[in-house]
Amino acid sequence: MESFLTVVLEDPLIRSFDEQDSYLNASPYNLAPVKELELRTESNQLDGGRQEYALRVKPSNPWEVKRNNEYFNTYQELLSLDRQRELKNMLKIRYETIIEWTYLQEQKTLKEDDQKLSDALVSMLEAQQFSSFFDANEYAELKIEQIEKTASLEDLYFEEDKLINTIAKLYPYAQNQTISWSMDDLISIDKLQMITALGEINTGEGEIAYREKKIALAKSEMALEKTNIDMGYLQAKYEQYRIEQDRSPWSIGLGVTIPIFNPNKNKITQRKLEMIEAEGELNEANILQESGFNMASQKIKQFIIRYRKLEKQLESMDVDALAKRLQEMKSSNPVVMIQLKRSMIKSKTIAARLKKEIYLAYIDYLSYAEMLQQSPFKNYLSQEMN
Repeated sequence: MESFLTVVLEDPLIRSFDEQDSYLNASPYNLAPVKELELRTESNQLDGGRQEYALRVKPSNPWEVKRNNEYFNTYQELLSLDRQRELKNMLKIRYETIIEWTYLQEQKTLKEDDQKLSDALVSMLEAQQFSSFFDANEYAELKIEQIEKTASLEDLYFEEDKLINTIAKLYPYAQNQTISWSMDDLISIDKLQMITALGEINTGEGEIAYREKKIALAKSEMALEKTNIDMGYLQAKYEQYRIEQDRSPWSIGLGVTIPIFNPNKNKITQRKLEMIEAEGELNEANILQESGFNMASQKIKQFIIRYRKLEKQLESMDVDALAKRLQEMKSSNPVVMIQLKRSMIKSKTIAARLKKEIYLAYIDYLSYAEMLQQSPFKNYLSQEMN
């Protein structure tokens, strides 16, 4: 199970996030202190001896440099949170696949046992054909049921093949391997109940943190657009013909831009709309997380109550003692014992279904609590949580 879960780190999408983070760690977005360097030449009165030369330097806007760094730092933080979100979603799919597999194996075992009992019951009725216990209608119904159970078991085999293909897509190393996960390997209901009793949501690295960071990014981008203004220029000019006039050939020029109107108003407006949208998504995420967390908690409690009740009923039914009493009764029909065992299998099937729903609600709980993707990784379905 641990290999199946941790292989998620090799997924191309997760690797893409890691590569982007590594690239941004080198700060390739840092702006140079000089925005433009321009060499100019001009012919004064089309006289080749009166050529003028100028070197113009446009410095970067220091506020733009600062806002640019803030924007990319925020963007890198958003990437990290987005990676955690995707990691959680991928792990959730894998956890649910493990639960589906273990439940399918439990179903198979119970259905195979049920089919054996049906076969034994049919054989027993055939042996009683000429006794007072024989019921022709019951025999006919059992034969039909026998065929239906065989078809039902075949359906499970088909489901198993489909699930194997799904697992192989998620974990290529699983091809041609034996998958030995079973419900007995999963965390006990008692331990699961202890974990979910904490009732806390980790908002540090989850959906809420991601939505909050999206708002911060929109604000940062808007601030960057506001500082995207040309500062002006500094120019050094050389005019050779002035030497003949006994004057200095050098002159210095300075130009300052006065931003009466911001040229990026359209982009600033767009960033403001993105920020409003991000705030709406945050409010929605808060509501969904809170309601989803509470719903998962309630499901776990309700399913556990129903499971415990059924478990007690199964424990109170001493099949061996009942079988001994039936054998002591001379008029007892051995068919009754098989029918009792078949009823027990139906109850065990319901218990397995309840366990499956408990485990699925447990994974939902961990997902809403933002625990699945926490480092170091844990297998929340194993007994030891390793």
